Amino acid sequence: MSVILRTVALEPKPEVKEYFLGYVEVFETTGLNLSNVILDKLQELQIPFENCRGQAYDNGANMKGKSQGVQARLLKQNPRALFVPCGAHSMNLVIADAAKASKDAVGYFGYVQKLFTFFSGATQRWNILLKHVHLTLKSWSDVRWESRLQSITAVRHQVKEIRNALIEARQAVNDPVAKVEAQALAEESSSMQLDVAVRLIESAKHSLMKYRQSGFVDAQSTAKELCEALNIEPELKEKRLRSTKRHFAYEAADEPISDALKKLE
Repeated sequence: MSVILRTVALEPKPEVKEYFLGYVEVFETTGLNLSNVILDKLQELQIPFENCRGQAYDNGANMKGKSQGVQARLLKQNPRALFVPCGAHSMNLVIADAAKASKDAVGYFGYVQKLFTFFSGATQRWNILLKHVHLTLKSWSDVRWESRLQSITAVRHQVKEIRNALIEARQAVNDPVAKVEAQALAEESSSMQLDVAVRLIESAKHSLMKYRQSGFVDAQSTAKELCEALNIEPELKEKRLRSTKRHFAYEAADEPISDALKKLE
């Protein structure tokens, strides 16, 4: 687990700085254990936790859980350490789920993952791959969209070399299942369209940028048309705002959004 501290200095001018404190070895990923690990690390560095004003983690249940998660446990000890979900991780999840809507994208990234799985499944096959390429194949993660870019870089620039490695692996290995898999991957690589993959990524990027500018207005207009067709009032229900106790020394007033439409946007 990596530990990073962000500090804010107000003098001589406002300045935000981040400090990477290092990696901490973790043997259990429960909310209880991780919160103890964080507190122990801060104590080791002689950093008082009561001075903490925020905590940010990924969207895992063990981190963001409202009862047993790390943020909930630390919030009980310091009510001013407000939890903010990691924006980068949240955006990665949105993009990863959006990509699943495209059959072409799912098929392409699935093929890239199969290449990595095949060669990394045995030392002999991996050594054969290393004889042909200078950029090794990499696996991709569901929660890190950037890892998909890294995984296709090796294929993009070495597709011929990878195909040659598959042909050699088919001839060299003794496992009949591996032979068949190498043959299938080699045949599939010859028809793989990298230009299609690039266009898919550019199209997804363009669509997201366009939706950011006018997507919500268009969706609102469509929703009103559907409501009229169904004889339903196009109104959003206003939820009663729950009043929360404000601590005496709290820096600012966090007022919740009362406008239902603005909150949805």
